[in-house]
Amino acid sequence: MRLKIEMQADIHNRGSSKIRKGVMVWHLFTDMENQFVEMIDVFPPARVIERAERNMIAQIKVPELSPGESFSPTVILRIDTVTRDWLMEPRSTPEDVLAKNRGDYCSLQKYWEIDDDLIQEMSERIAERTGDDESYARLAFLTVRESVKLKTHLDERIGAARAIREKEGDCDEHADMLIALLRAVRIPARRIVGHFFRGSPEPEPHAWCEIFLEQKGWVPVDPALGNFGKMSENYFSRIREGLVSERPTIHLKWSGITSHAPSVEEDVKMSVLENGVH
Repeated sequence: MRLKIEMQADIHNRGSSKIRKGVMVWHLFTDMENQFVEMIDVFPPARVIERAERNMIAQIKVPELSPGESFSPTVILRIDTVTRDWLMEPRSTPEDVLAKNRGDYCSLQKYWEIDDDLIQEMSERIAERTGDDESYARLAFLTVRESVKLKTHLDERIGAARAIREKEGDCDEHADMLIALLRAVRIPARRIVGHFFRGSPEPEPHAWCEIFLEQKGWVPVDPALGNFGKMSENYFSRIREGLVSERPTIHLKWSGITSHAPSVEEDVKMSVLENGVH
């Protein structure tokens, strides 16, 4: 599917003094094997570079903003997405790669409380019933789906420890709980933030996981929507989070002291390009 993705940010100076030397870092997309970026158009023109975890960002200079003024940069992406099954393509796993991923993607982080008593108890029960990483991951995936009632678009991301107790959450809690259960037994896991396109111009914000399995590599897993190892063309992968547990879509820096931090908002729209023309 060929998609046109339109993003607009709005930075508004709510303070009583000027904002000077502002720079915004805007996460555009992350590298994923089922999406191919054909065009990037940033206005005003800006550098697009790769940052940690293969995240592509735009670095945009923010003009001097007097109190009450706003700045609204835009990005247009054209991408091709395909449905792909990662489990159909075995690949070798060198020991040094596995060791590095365990070092990078198995640690305790905010929202991934692997030392929590209930997380530990659940991971032990799953481990007792399984014999390898993939069977553990599959049972953990099913356990999260069965034990956490799916809500939609909660206001707060509560993390794995609260999700296992409150037994409900949206895609964030499903992803965070699965990541915690995997990291608790040294299976590398990380989070992907993006959008799920259902045909409406306003795509759903969405979060899911990637897990690292021997002879498989990094495999996408979406406990909220019930997909293990397979992604449809409706997914748009935007930000990868694993070395840290959260990366803001837009990060703003500026010089000086303001009475109120600038407000930062974003609007994302998606549409299908028919025969390359919209």
